[in-house]
Amino acid sequence: MKKVICFIVLCLGIWIQSNPAVAETGKSLTICSTTWGKLGGEHLPGKGFVSDLVMRVFRHAGYKIETKIVPWPRCIAQAKQQEFDLVASGWQGKNFEPYFDYLNVIVKDTVNFITLNNSPIESGTFESFYGKKVGFVKEAGGLEAIFEKHDKIRIVSVGQLVKLPNMLVGGRFDAIVSDPVSLNEAIKTMGRPFKHKLKSLNPPLKINLNSPLISKNHPHKARIMADFDRSYKVLVAEGLYDELVKIHDLQVQRPD
Repeated sequence: MKKVICFIVLCLGIWIQSNPAVAETGKSLTICSTTWGKLGGEHLPGKGFVSDLVMRVFRHAGYKIETKIVPWPRCIAQAKQQEFDLVASGWQGKNFEPYFDYLNVIVKDTVNFITLNNSPIESGTFESFYGKKVGFVKEAGGLEAIFEKHDKIRIVSVGQLVKLPNMLVGGRFDAIVSDPVSLNEAIKTMGRPFKHKLKSLNPPLKINLNSPLISKNHPHKARIMADFDRSYKVLVAEGLYDELVKIHDLQVQRPD
């Protein structure tokens, strides 16, 4: 019996040493996400597409992981302080680069001018909106920077994406600035059916690469990033995106 116990203990020790996620970081990580259509939400499957994806990858890598849905500014602030280990997903860009490193790109999306279908405006260039007013979500992060060199456009920020479509219909502004997927999902949650058709104008204002974020100062950053990268590649090859698209009923642009 003693030989059996010793053998089990020996095997356990070897397994822990060979599993860096357990040996170096423990098995627990916390991530934060925010309410954003089907991409994030407290009552969604897996707390939204991006949270579900990230948690599946880390669980495959041997971690126990928990997601909390919090307001976006709090998510970023607390992840900087490592009160959360990671942000589920954020746009790659100068807003985050001083504080975070990026894990694998998990979703690609665009930001467009979005207008009513009967709008005479047909082009998504900045010049098409000189002298006009556009609305966007103030906590979206990074949208203000799009207009830094275009002071001929008046930008109006609001608190919730779901408010923008009716404000557009009411003439409060000439276009919405958003990624089309999130806007379409927000429209589905509106209390009254939205009977107006919208169109996304091209070219897009921005092409976004979305990645989980980890503080540059996180003590186990290198190992966590390597573990995520390894398991992400395995799960994608096994059909991760196809499975998540069915679960969340959401078409996303997979990264190349």
